[in-house]
Amino acid sequence: MSEAPAEHAITPVLVTYNSAGILPWSLPALAACREVIVVDNASGDDTVETARRLLPQAKVIPAGRNLGFGRANNLGLAAVTTPYALLLNPDAQLAPTALQALVDAARRHPEAAVLAPVLFDAPGVVGDFFRGPYWQPAAKPAPLPEGDLCADFVTGAAMLLNMERMREVGFFDPWFFLYCEDDDLCLRVRQAGHPILVVAAATMEHKTRQSSHPSVRNTWRRTYAMTLSKFYITRKYFGRRWIAMALRIGLGSVFSVLAALLTARKERFVWSLARLAAALRAPVHLRRTHCFEPAD
Repeated sequence: MSEAPAEHAITPVLVTYNSAGILPWSLPALAACREVIVVDNASGDDTVETARRLLPQAKVIPAGRNLGFGRANNLGLAAVTTPYALLLNPDAQLAPTALQALVDAARRHPEAAVLAPVLFDAPGVVGDFFRGPYWQPAAKPAPLPEGDLCADFVTGAAMLLNMERMREVGFFDPWFFLYCEDDDLCLRVRQAGHPILVVAAATMEHKTRQSSHPSVRNTWRRTYAMTLSKFYITRKYFGRRWIAMALRIGLGSVFSVLAALLTARKERFVWSLARLAAALRAPVHLRRTHCFEPAD
């Protein structure tokens, strides 16, 4: 019996938040997929209508509010019935042969729990999408893989999940709102003894941070959430070491805020102030079940 084509074996899962502007660029690459799941984090634009127009077969799940990346993906993954799920950012466009290359690799390596395409930030420019554990910096410039390779981390911007393996491991830690949830997932996959594979024959382009329209509010929210996530994942794996990290980031941010004010660098000021606020508020957030509660 012949195996099902990739488009029938994979369910792409996308989390959207005010993503209408980028979807016409990214979604057509998924048109052949029989099942697609879009989890919308209470977008204020016409993201849902755009997704339904571009992919009429898509199942749209309204999150009700902005749950962040991991919790929204967990909603989508709970509805997957195919052998594989493909987590994909709205600002990521797969090459025409990427789906088949990913499934072929997953079938060759059934022991692998996570597989990822080679990510390009622009044509010919390899992104920082694979590396060792989160405390190890990525190589710069990023190397172009010459063949399939094992990694300790691949970015959540594009992950093919072997659902049988991942149901054993578990999906995203619901505490995270944004950033580091993919680090945590990869760490748990490796701790469970499953390989994470980069598939050289599968490629995609990633327009970094274009999933939502850029704004001062989004810069603040992203930076604040990223800083808190770093504290949380450090506490999760290294205990009280997060306290020293919070002190270092907090003190450094005070000087960075002052420097940004003196040089009138608005974006740097917002970034630094968000890091300072996160360092000050970290003890409150780290006591919670989720990073942000509805009152936030």
